[in-house]
Amino acid sequence: MLKKKMSKAVKGLAAMILAAACIANTGVTVYAANGYRGDYYGLDLDYHESARCEKADGWSNGDMFRNCTWRAGNVNFNNGKMQLSITHDPYGKTPYAGGEYRTNEYFGYGRYDVRMKPIKNDGVVSSFFTYTGPSDGTRWDEIDIEFLGKNTTQVQFNYYTNGVGNHEYLYNLGFDASQSFHTYSFIWEQNKITWCVDGKAVYTATKDIPITPGKIMMNAWPGVGVDSWLKPYNGRTGLVAEYDWASYTSLSKYYGSMQGGSSSSGSESGLVNGKTYFINSKLNSKCLDIAYWSKDAGANIQQWDYLNQANQQWILEQQSNGYYVIKSAYSGKVLDVAWASKSSGANIQQWDKNGGAQQQWKIEPVGDAFRIINVNSGKALDIAGGSWENSGNIQQWDYYGGSNQLWYFTKLK
Repeated sequence: MLKKKMSKAVKGLAAMILAAACIANTGVTVYAANGYRGDYYGLDLDYHESARCEKADGWSNGDMFRNCTWRAGNVNFNNGKMQLSITHDPYGKTPYAGGEYRTNEYFGYGRYDVRMKPIKNDGVVSSFFTYTGPSDGTRWDEIDIEFLGKNTTQVQFNYYTNGVGNHEYLYNLGFDASQSFHTYSFIWEQNKITWCVDGKAVYTATKDIPITPGKIMMNAWPGVGVDSWLKPYNGRTGLVAEYDWASYTSLSKYYGSMQGGSSSSGSESGLVNGKTYFINSKLNSKCLDIAYWSKDAGANIQQWDYLNQANQQWILEQQSNGYYVIKSAYSGKVLDVAWASKSSGANIQQWDKNGGAQQQWKIEPVGDAFRIINVNSGKALDIAGGSWENSGNIQQWDYYGGSNQLWYFTKLK
């Protein structure tokens, strides 16, 4: 993608950037990619969060964007999704209008995820990317996930380092991305960028990697003068790209979740008896969470975005038989299969500890994650229906190796 113009009024440039050096002959400053200092930053995209994000409004980027003006009215939220639309420009500045949404924060090395459904139409682009440039007082660094509407069975990966691109790579998805939601990711490290589709790594770049923190951005727009890349735009309007959610995870949390911690107390899994963990899904990174902050026996266990809160913290208590009781650090109650059921679909709740087998769990490594098997039923801790939604229910189900049955353990320091 060519250069994207940033907002004329950049909000709250965070004091997050650590190392700086002047680049000869550019007159701008370059930073080591540290950026946002938190471990996790999630965007549910259910509604406009004006304190955290901005709708682009009232300008055109020029060049191949020159027939399109960004309009706030082309960024909408409906039915739990953000919709970026391509329409006629209502103010007539350019023939068409597009939608663009971006964070106010800047983010550096880490894992970036988006669950989205792009537009299928010649001449248009639907994207998810990080960007910073001269309007931010930095050099132009960018990392892209782009869908070219001419062929949505492919996704294009690209990046720019100090304004130099030509790193495009087209990946064949094996499905039409415009027909259903999927998760697309990139893991940005000092010496490489790895792109993923639905959790599977599919491409890695290692040359001239960007170093400057950028804003998380999403946009949809019609191109002009780039027919060899996009095919000619046919002027069709009312086109909509949908975004379910997006997130950033720091490298320390991402790799900490994969590793699960180190053991000094007799567990071959690497988990530490008596220590407190966040337990998050390999499917979607959401955490085991006690619904409504309840301390009551029978309160439901659900999944929710990582919030670093006590109702998402779990103490592992290894029993003399080697199995684990998983106790809430918040309520003191333990993970329990309702009614000691042995059936697939039985609900997971919290209950007073009573020593029953329905409250004991085998935690077994599977690749970079763990499966959690109930001792009473032999069934696995499972996200019902493979849900990606906050409040998605936790149940037990026959183990089949799905990512909705695999879990990472992140030990509290």
